[in-house]
Amino acid sequence: MNTPNHTTDPTQQPDGTVFESFDDWAQLLRQSGNSEPRTEHDGPQDPITSSTGANAATHPDAPAFRPTLRRPMALLKIVDDGHEDGETVRIRGDTFVIGRTEGDLVIPHDISMSTRHAQIERLSAGGWQLADLGSARGTCVRVTGARLKSGLQFQIGSTRLRFESTDPESAWLVEVLGHGEGRRHECLPTTATTLGRIGGGCHVMIDDPFVSPVHAELRHTDRGWKIVNRGLNGLWIIIEAPVRMTATSQFQCGEQQFVFVPLVE
Repeated sequence: MNTPNHTTDPTQQPDGTVFESFDDWAQLLRQSGNSEPRTEHDGPQDPITSSTGANAATHPDAPAFRPTLRRPMALLKIVDDGHEDGETVRIRGDTFVIGRTEGDLVIPHDISMSTRHAQIERLSAGGWQLADLGSARGTCVRVTGARLKSGLQFQIGSTRLRFESTDPESAWLVEVLGHGEGRRHECLPTTATTLGRIGGGCHVMIDDPFVSPVHAELRHTDRGWKIVNRGLNGLWIIIEAPVRMTATSQFQCGEQQFVFVPLVE
């Protein structure tokens, strides 16, 4: 007696349940975004997908699913040396500590990073903030520009500078070295003070290969002193208090750079 040869469809489940296969899902995505006309070789058109395609032209599709009962997570990208991309870590808890020997993310080979260097914290009202945990070298955030007050430190390339001012129109920059202080540079009160690499023709010239020929511009305005980035490697401000990260943000602990991406609330 011959046994009938039955072919089992892996998408068919008991009680008439049909799981959507990856091929079906991919076909649906192609149809929802494909406006190419059909030809006679395409075979008969499914009336359901035909109706779906017609409605898509006038009714936009649903947004991508996201959780509604739990708080959203965030992404932290650990930037590879000399690149703009790197390993991505998902932050699901309310706090995330970065350090050299302790924390949720440990980078033991960065000797300029403190034991517990910085913390990313979820705010109860929504959003995230970045705080320095009393590290020796501080935590930097990348900015396009900032208002300066006396004592504020910033970094261009691998060079750190401290802004100092004794009165509204008198200011200077001090190079901060690992073993003390370096040169002092006077800021011009009536015109822009440019900062850049040696040979770039700037007012303040710095011997640092990671500094652009013209890297930053410092001006005295009616509201005080302001610095603006002009360089490829950015302008980094050492934070003195926790800062909110409401959008994609870049920061640095020790010599390790990060990109923080909050996902939608």
